[in-house]
Amino acid sequence: MITENSVSSETVTINAPVEVVWDILVNFSDYHKWNRFCPKAEATLEIGSPIVMMVELGFGLQEQIEYITRIEPNELIAWAMANNAGDPIHAVRTQQLTRLDDNRCLYQSVDDFRGSDPETMKKMLDLMGKPVEDGFNLCASGLKEYAEKVACAV
Repeated sequence: MITENSVSSETVTINAPVEVVWDILVNFSDYHKWNRFCPKAEATLEIGSPIVMMVELGFGLQEQIEYITRIEPNELIAWAMANNAGDPIHAVRTQQLTRLDDNRCLYQSVDDFRGSDPETMKKMLDLMGKPVEDGFNLCASGLKEYAEKVACAV
């Protein structure tokens, strides 16, 4: 879904324990096994750590470097671009897990944007909103498929 200040994936139900999904989500070196939106990621799981990613926004793989800002095990991980004074747009990506029961959870990915110029934000979302939404949905479906296979093997 695209709003005036965010882009999000569909919320998907994953038939796997939240702990299994969390372990997959933070095992960056294995992203190539399930994440077609971001098939490469390198990071240390700690606040402030850079996460170096290769992302597919419809123009071929592009390097993206962001910094981990929040870690709440089995619930969420968030990262953001290095935001400097004067940058027209600031973004934070949050990947959220919600436990439904011992064997199911919800997953959603959201990019929240802030900026002082609404016109610049609108132009950016008009250009990049759909590719980001498509990528987040690809990530969500890949995570669901992979996590459910892993959970069945456990």
